[in-house]
Amino acid sequence: MISQGEYWRIGRSSYIVTLRLQALKRFYDNPGGGTLMTRADAILAAVQLIHEAPLTPEGWTRALPSIAGALRSEHGILLVQNASRTTEFAVGFEMASEQVAGFAAAADADSAIWQTVRALPVGSVAPTSALLPDREYARTIFYNEGVRPLGAFHGLAVSPLHTPHRFVHLSTGRRLGHEDYDAEDIAAMRTLVPHLVTALHVGNKLAAADLRAVGAEAALDRLEAGVILVDAAARILFANQTAEAILSRNDGLGIDRDGVCACSHGANRMLRRLIASCVDIPTVNGGPGGRVVIPRTEGRHPFRVVVAPFRAEAAQICITWLGLKPPVAILMVSDPEREQHVRKEELRRRFGLTPAEVDVAMEILKGDGRDAAAARLGIAATTVRAHLSHIFEKTGVRRQAELVRLLLRGAARAD
Repeated sequence: MISQGEYWRIGRSSYIVTLRLQALKRFYDNPGGGTLMTRADAILAAVQLIHEAPLTPEGWTRALPSIAGALRSEHGILLVQNASRTTEFAVGFEMASEQVAGFAAAADADSAIWQTVRALPVGSVAPTSALLPDREYARTIFYNEGVRPLGAFHGLAVSPLHTPHRFVHLSTGRRLGHEDYDAEDIAAMRTLVPHLVTALHVGNKLAAADLRAVGAEAALDRLEAGVILVDAAARILFANQTAEAILSRNDGLGIDRDGVCACSHGANRMLRRLIASCVDIPTVNGGPGGRVVIPRTEGRHPFRVVVAPFRAEAAQICITWLGLKPPVAILMVSDPEREQHVRKEELRRRFGLTPAEVDVAMEILKGDGRDAAAARLGIAATTVRAHLSHIFEKTGVRRQAELVRLLLRGAARAD
């Protein structure tokens, strides 16, 4: 079994994982009368599997049939491309291995329609008919080499994660001759999108730590993000070193007699509600888990907290080191101030910048010019220009735009 850390780095020789299941009922209206499964039930089932997916290498193969079912589709595929726009992982539903390979190869060819797909805003949902008229789409190489071998035509696409180093694409398809996706289908996909985004965010953060390894606790301690595992009552079962440092300051997040808490009453009520939703999924729209912003004292950036279900039984994780009570939720806490400090230290280490030069570089990254940077730093514009001259020399760039691109690439690498 491949580890979570290896999950995102499967070699090209073995990147294809196919799922061959018996045909799944995707159209819920029973010809004999009655309803086999409501759309809400199907979405609810998909949501739960989506949140479980990052915790095990087989998670997406289990989630994809449920996603396709919720969208009344005959096929589904999820693929991950790396920075060189080459597929490093793909999983298909109701697709033979050669069909998954053909779809991935068509995507890797970076055709005009695939460039349009990659240019879509993160999380936006688009039927293929909205990207290109059907007649033109039928003439594309992407359709003829990647979609047509499936016997499919209409597709519904979404890109829930797109960074300079990773592009995640998910689409479902319907067989040739079947009707196109309608507004209800698009709304169903949009309901799933925030859960896909959250699951991928959690999966990305956990990729550095194999929770099934003997050294799981040490691995989690190396993460820059705070990681907190809680039981159904929000009591803390485990917190990595970053989380302990955050909780000890009692600024925004802390601990009360009931467990982890936010110092703001409104944020605490939302945090507890998200944790409770991971115990049992009450509604489709409520979902399991989600995101909450935790305010801090005046002048400080708020924490960003992602709450997701922790399914130890699905992930086959040994939890003896967590305590007697099973965890029900995992909290990933991002501290913008800590992240900025890490980025500054990386700039100092990588380019040999002085603290003053680092401050100028970070202000230039905001994109509103040297005068605005000087005003925020409380220094003269001529001083900013002098620092920039030294920064250009040390980084090897010549213009502010090149510097911004360099810093953004470094930020993506740190993430």
